[in-house]
Amino acid sequence: MTTTNLILHQYDISPFSQKAQKMMGLKGLSWLSVEMPMIAPKPDVEQLTGGYRGTPVLQIGADVFIDNWMVARAIDQSAPDGPLINARGPLVDAALYAWGERLFVPLLHSALATYQSRWDADFLADRKQVFPDVDFDTLEIGDPDRCSQLRAYLGAVHAQLGLNGLFLGGAQADSADIHVWGMVWMIYSALPDLVPIVEAFPALVAWYQRVEALGIGTREDATMEVAWDAIKSGQKRRLPDTPAEEPLSEWLGDAVQVSAGSADRGSVAGRLLAVDREQAVLAVEPLPGLEAQVWFPRFGYHLSLAG
Repeated sequence: MTTTNLILHQYDISPFSQKAQKMMGLKGLSWLSVEMPMIAPKPDVEQLTGGYRGTPVLQIGADVFIDNWMVARAIDQSAPDGPLINARGPLVDAALYAWGERLFVPLLHSALATYQSRWDADFLADRKQVFPDVDFDTLEIGDPDRCSQLRAYLGAVHAQLGLNGLFLGGAQADSADIHVWGMVWMIYSALPDLVPIVEAFPALVAWYQRVEALGIGTREDATMEVAWDAIKSGQKRRLPDTPAEEPLSEWLGDAVQVSAGSADRGSVAGRLLAVDREQAVLAVEPLPGLEAQVWFPRFGYHLSLAG
């Protein structure tokens, strides 16, 4: 088996998993892939994270990173050599990440409309739970407004390439390219009706191919046993300091819950270890008597005291 401490829990048809894989390619890293189910229940990953079931989840030893924002930060810190994923500074990187998340909305509606009739009852019920804000009764393939939204997003990408050249930030790919590439990958892989919108922008197509050529590093498929072995090794990152002025500092050591605001990906229960302007870290017990540190972004996730 490849010697690597990077374990990505994911499934390949997720565009968010594809983003994380492309991060590995940008950095030229070796990593292990542990397959998770597409729909709940996801007992292994929920046990690992304390209740979160979204994709992807990155594990490094006994540290578990939730959401691609934390995945990118963790990879940059673990492998500082070579190109940075988050290369533009906290505000710009965060804004581009959020912009990419917004681009997902019209694609999500298009995918739900395209495939809704082909799903079995369990899969449809799962997606209705994960995306409670979507009106599944009004979904329409080729909805003109969604297509217009998509053309507006991609037009902005095309215009940025006209300013900067090979990649969205210039000569070197970074997180902006990865976040947008994952959404265009979704179109090419699953939404043929939307491909003509992409191909109306030739520079965008050429850029997509350049990002595609970055590859995914060196991947090896593995079982969940590697994750449990990593937890048992007990290797954990140093926790960030919690500033005295942090509004949640009084909760340190208390039992809390964390949930995503945009979709139902499960909630995590654990003990709050640290919180600052970038992340919140919880202690969970995925194996009896053994703790893991689960890292969440500070934006997009809500903390509350456990009831």
